[in-house]
Amino acid sequence: MTPTVDSVRAAVAAQVDEFVNSGGGEGIRSILVKTFGGPAITVEHLPDRVLPAASLAKMILGVALFEAGERGELDLDTRVRIGDLSTTMYPSVLQALDADTAVTVRELCGFSLVTSDNPAAEYVRAFLGQERIDAVLKDLRLDSTVFPAGFSERELGPLGRANTTTAADMLRLIEYIDRMRHLEPMRRYLVNYQRNDRIPARLDDDVPVRHKTGSLRGVVNDAGIILHPAVRIGMVVLTDGQVDNTRTAQEIGEVSERIVRIITAGAVH
Repeated sequence: MTPTVDSVRAAVAAQVDEFVNSGGGEGIRSILVKTFGGPAITVEHLPDRVLPAASLAKMILGVALFEAGERGELDLDTRVRIGDLSTTMYPSVLQALDADTAVTVRELCGFSLVTSDNPAAEYVRAFLGQERIDAVLKDLRLDSTVFPAGFSERELGPLGRANTTTAADMLRLIEYIDRMRHLEPMRRYLVNYQRNDRIPARLDDDVPVRHKTGSLRGVVNDAGIILHPAVRIGMVVLTDGQVDNTRTAQEIGEVSERIVRIITAGAVH
């Protein structure tokens, strides 16, 4: 029997319910799934619940930077000495470069989105200024998103939880990145993102995922577009209060695989 759109939607909703309930009542899980092309499917759970954004906010920095460059307000080819960046206790790919190596602000944005590098993101944030960041939130109607804190060491604990968003806002953001021509570098960065333990974890290697994760204690987030040849699928998962971040990441990978399998089976009929 050929699956109907309603049956596919119901099957996806069942998987979303299972994922939400698998947390055993600990913490909060918000999820939003939407197809682009193919069967029109949208399934959501708490899409407007405000939760910590963590490093998902780095995508906002990228949009703000390339929009400022497009308007001619900032020179994205401004060169920055690696030794002048802030330090971090966390692994940083920039440590592979000599202190006197100079990279462009555009390349620092790339590092912040390909490897989630905090010193790179913090430089981009300062280069932009808060006014440009807030303008992106307003222009894209990310009305439930606030981004007052950065990615310095002192801001990665409780202060880092000041950056908040919703699954609905993050879906709007990734859709914007997907369709705007001048954001092509961001699409290239995100499809090459190196932390693939969540949405892409159990998908076939030949299915690209353009995405970004975010993590804090008890926070396990991922947002992006699964570029399956049968149908593209937007997926946003935000969480808080998770007891075991590693287990929650595994469960995101598992529900992602099941949802993709259900949707793509319906799309090919």
